[in-house]
Amino acid sequence: ATMPEVSPSPTGPSPPGDSIILEEEIDPNYVPSQDEIDEYAKWLGMDLQQDKDLQWIAREGLKAPLPEHWKPCKTTDTDEIYYFNFSSGESTWDHPCDEYYRTLYE
Repeated sequence: ATMPEVSPSPTGPSPPGDSIILEEEIDPNYVPSQDEIDEYAKWLGMDLQQDKDLQWIAREGLKAPLPEHWKPCKTTDTDEIYYFNFSSGESTWDHPCDEYYRTLYE
């Protein structure tokens, strides 16, 4: 007789119990405002004057959807948004794509 296959738990990792899972809504027509682009560019470490030709990186970053398995979650006590990976159980305060765009800029 063969051993029955053990299937992984159907739920997989889950965020802490005091969190609300949000559904990410991507608006295909979303165009970041220049203010948002400047804000994000500064956060990435850009100089708004010197790095004008690199602003596309900030624009792309603002429009980036979450990678597979990631979902935004909100803590119920502080209403802070963080991102949780339902495949690996990893969580991060920064959008998972931010690191990619920061590296792209550097």
